[in-house]
Amino acid sequence: MKKLIATDFDGTFIRGGVIDPGYHTDIRAFREAGGLFGFVTGRGTDFFDTMREYGVTADYLLLYNGALLALPDGTVVKESLIPRETYAALEAFFASIPDTCEYAHAGEAAFYHQYFAWYDTVGRSVEVAAEVERSFGDRVTVLVNGHHINIVKKGCGKARGVRDALEYFGLQEEEAAVFGDDFNDLDMITALDGWAVKSARPEVLAKAPHVCESVAAQAKIFLSERTRRDP
Repeated sequence: MKKLIATDFDGTFIRGGVIDPGYHTDIRAFREAGGLFGFVTGRGTDFFDTMREYGVTADYLLLYNGALLALPDGTVVKESLIPRETYAALEAFFASIPDTCEYAHAGEAAFYHQYFAWYDTVGRSVEVAAEVERSFGDRVTVLVNGHHINIVKKGCGKARGVRDALEYFGLQEEEAAVFGDDFNDLDMITALDGWAVKSARPEVLAKAPHVCESVAAQAKIFLSERTRRDP
């Protein structure tokens, strides 16, 4: 029985600028029946503003691709930081690549949950991510999120973040349902027997154990399964 939903935001919960149409009905019903609903995203703490903008709430948040587990009131439950020297070394690495569109600067960061850089094409981001992995793979986890390269401390990622949330709420892995659409979602989708939405990247669809129309549509199925077990 699924008791916790962990969904990516961009491209999964929100598509074309529109939130999952079943959020106010099926996901609400899942939560009212005792289920937990949370976002696991590459976005940072400004995601609290994004939630207010779209009028959505959650029972927990996994930010920076799982490097920060927080509660809705902003309470930090667990976080993992990249050492500053590694962050600065990543800055120097990306500064040396001429076609880097943008990259993070160590001196501008208050905390080092996640490093980022981005390129004009997804293909180029994949290529550079492989170079980062060869040079820094013993210190960091490298993720591709669309045109962006997201880098977190070694051992972090969305799968680790969901496991941290399960531990916090006293749940088992089989009670979690995870959803995503992009490369940075693959670790949690494959590790936790999760779902890719039908609009996901072909590479993600090819590796996902399950495929669904939407998060809310699957939440409705979970709730109906629970009802059948507990009439």
